[in-house]
Amino acid sequence: MTNYSIPYHDVDILIPAQRFEVKFNYTSSQMPNFIDSMIMRLLRISPMSADSVANFLGLNQRESRIVLEQLITNNEIELKKDDLFHLTNKSMKYFTTVDSIPKVASILEHTQNLMYELTNFNFIPEKPDNNMYGLKLIASNSNAANSENIVRDRFQKQFYQLVEDEAITLKKMDGRPSIYKMGTVKKVKDCTVRKSLDLNIDANAEPQAIKVIDSIMSEELREKTYQVLGQSKKGNNIKDIVDNLDGFEEFKLQQYFKDGRFLASVALFNSLNVIESSEDESNHQFIGPCYSQGNTKLILNKIKEIIATGRLVQNIYWLAPDDAFWGKSLRFNTFVGALGQIKNKQNVELKLKCFLPMNNEQDRASIINYRKIIAKDHQKYFYGIKEGLLAGNFEMLVVENEFAVVILHVLDSEAEYLTSFPIGSMSTNKNMVNSLVNLFDTWQRPKEENGISFGPMFKK
Repeated sequence: MTNYSIPYHDVDILIPAQRFEVKFNYTSSQMPNFIDSMIMRLLRISPMSADSVANFLGLNQRESRIVLEQLITNNEIELKKDDLFHLTNKSMKYFTTVDSIPKVASILEHTQNLMYELTNFNFIPEKPDNNMYGLKLIASNSNAANSENIVRDRFQKQFYQLVEDEAITLKKMDGRPSIYKMGTVKKVKDCTVRKSLDLNIDANAEPQAIKVIDSIMSEELREKTYQVLGQSKKGNNIKDIVDNLDGFEEFKLQQYFKDGRFLASVALFNSLNVIESSEDESNHQFIGPCYSQGNTKLILNKIKEIIATGRLVQNIYWLAPDDAFWGKSLRFNTFVGALGQIKNKQNVELKLKCFLPMNNEQDRASIINYRKIIAKDHQKYFYGIKEGLLAGNFEMLVVENEFAVVILHVLDSEAEYLTSFPIGSMSTNKNMVNSLVNLFDTWQRPKEENGISFGPMFKK
């Protein structure tokens, strides 16, 4: 158990980056064609007549004349008064020793598109991200304003490594290329690079250091990552959660709170106990949001198993918490897409409704923020709902007539978790499930019937 770790949240960071067009000239060497190379190697040993060259290479007079004239035109051989062909000073430089293979130095132009992150200007081999579903880091004004000059310098220092890593696609040649002259370095566009954070706890429910940062970037990136996480983790919501647990006894969530404290170690113990000792998924322990990798697999498999039995599944309701870390992962988008594509045995798609908290129907700020985490193809599933439901700390996913998942997004100001800590469980109790469906139905009533849903969030 000493090396045990379990993810407690699913959060990506978006690192600011820019794509650049880099132009430069480089020198490299390549062998002349076979015949030219053989002639120069012969003349490196000793000057020869035209007939001797032709006889040695098995060429007729016409063929030898064409080859020799081209070499003379290139200033690589010359005919001297002794009627013998000699190498010129130019071609003599092609050789490092008497018996070496001649190599011709060339100066070539090249244009390469490269992406650099803007915290420490490391080259990024990945494709740029779509700038959604993550916590975005901000580059310093100085780095953003001077990026072209910084990349120009960094490119020259890293040139050989970029060639070795095949990040630069140069013409295939013998020998090591080198920069002859730098051309322009031009910013093409702003973009971001995604990194998934390994937010894990150990066997004692203590948070572990983020290892992914150690392996990819600079100390500045590490600091910016911890900074943006700290800015997003605000306050303590334990009292608010406990005050709203009445009616949710079926989920056995009260056991994780005592005397105003969050007992993460109890949650971890129960999670391990379920995994190791039981295959019963009723009251299954959840750590992380619904869309985290393990939770996604369990929820989707549960729905598919239900459909396989022939039971009619029509509606899925999903209430989002008002939590700064919720939805900040590419897996969120994947999970929404998977839920939206599930069909029952009658080949009819299940009706998915996900409710997002907002102040009112005209809350443009919330709509703009939600657009950053919701793909256009998935916007049809999302509805606005009055913020403050259950103090904004509950995530609920309910499959009508079948099961419900309730996850509490705990903010513990005294703990060292870098984000909120989502903890919850599943219930298959029909009375509990139906009562939550009724709750969603109540929320969806028209405004004149005291409904608190604002309808589709992304209206055409």
